[in-house]
Amino acid sequence: MNMKKPPTSAPPPEAWGPSDSMRRLQIGIAGVMAVLLLVGLAGLIGDRAREQVAGEAAATANAAAAGQADAGTGAPLEELGVQPVTTPTDGQTPAAATVNAPAKAVPLPPTTAKVPDLEPDPELQRARNKTGQ
Repeated sequence: MNMKKPPTSAPPPEAWGPSDSMRRLQIGIAGVMAVLLLVGLAGLIGDRAREQVAGEAAATANAAAAGQADAGTGAPLEELGVQPVTTPTDGQTPAAATVNAPAKAVPLPPTTAKVPDLEPDPELQRARNKTGQ
């Protein structure tokens, strides 16, 4: 006697109790408060950083203004060491001496050698030829 048992259905889900709803609400509110706290802290850090940069820029501008009175050459390439320093003649300013100085053209020998780093890679050329065929 083989009796089949009627199919049993899953037990009905338990109704959400008021304590569970309250717990979810508390977790949600705590999450929103945590995000607001982080955004507020990020704003404070950003404001402090802007104030610090503004203070440093003002200090740099003051130092640069004081340093300009001492330098006064008017030839930034000479100050950086890119161009040789010229001495002013006949009451000229250093900048005018640089502008009026005759340019010396130094002829460069012609170069036909290739720089090995700039030559095309033969493996790359072979790979391109394979994919193009």
